[in-house]
Amino acid sequence: MSNQTLIEEYPGIISEIQTEIKKLENDTRVLNKLYVILDVLHDEPINDIINKHGISQGTAYNWIKQWNNGGMEALKRKKGSKGQSKLTDEQFLILDKAIQENNLKTAKEVKHIIETLFGVKYSLRSIERIMKKLDYTYTKPYKIYAKMPKDAEEQLKKTPDI
Repeated sequence: MSNQTLIEEYPGIISEIQTEIKKLENDTRVLNKLYVILDVLHDEPINDIINKHGISQGTAYNWIKQWNNGGMEALKRKKGSKGQSKLTDEQFLILDKAIQENNLKTAKEVKHIIETLFGVKYSLRSIERIMKKLDYTYTKPYKIYAKMPKDAEEQLKKTPDI
């Protein structure tokens, strides 16, 4: 192989290509949906359509419902349906400070403070994901026995294997 550069790179080229690929992938999804709608309009049986396109019956009916509710635009990916957060980066920083200042420990407490501060509702599962994103971890509490010696871990290390 020669050391000749085949493609001239410039800053941001990889992310630009990846963005373009995502756009085309979305267009392909819409095209597949349109093929299904076209088959339905040509009165093909639903079983033939799902076998032809390799989709489930539920997916076919969902696409038909989308078409009936809004035509072409309804088949396209909705704005904001890319998993974007309801909170901005600045709000995440404020939330992180609030968690530390109020010494919050549970997802319920964090959920309450998000609703209070920002007026945004999340499920508890989403709150757990947010806390993980902010580098908070959940550890199961365990009992520490009062009669346990202070050097119990050292004593345990010193016991010979049986």
